[in-house]
Amino acid sequence: MTSPAMQRRDLPFSPDLMRQLLVHTADLPGADFRVLTYYVTAAPLGETVRETAKVVAETVKISRGSTSKSISRLVADGWLALAFRVGTVPFYRAGDKVLELALADVDQPEQPLATVSHLPVRDPEDD
Repeated sequence: MTSPAMQRRDLPFSPDLMRQLLVHTADLPGADFRVLTYYVTAAPLGETVRETAKVVAETVKISRGSTSKSISRLVADGWLALAFRVGTVPFYRAGDKVLELALADVDQPEQPLATVSHLPVRDPEDD
């Protein structure tokens, strides 16, 4: 017996999601937002970012210590999730809070660009 392979639904990264992340993390230190932004944009949402915290720190120009503290806070708050470890090196992905915001963005119906109204047509027999 075979079963169909399920296609994974990719969550799009949108400007609205970025704005929601900014609003929802406004009470966190600025370094946390920079680190979170890196993880959210470095790989498709939900997939593991295969770069070490050292690389993240160098890329976003934050000290390794501040980056580690930011990652710890973001994991504790649910913004990042531990994906796996290779030896003692942890790798992370976007956490459940990010995925929930992305899903909420996807579930909202698209707003129409315009509405079309048809004018009544005059019947020539009425004349």
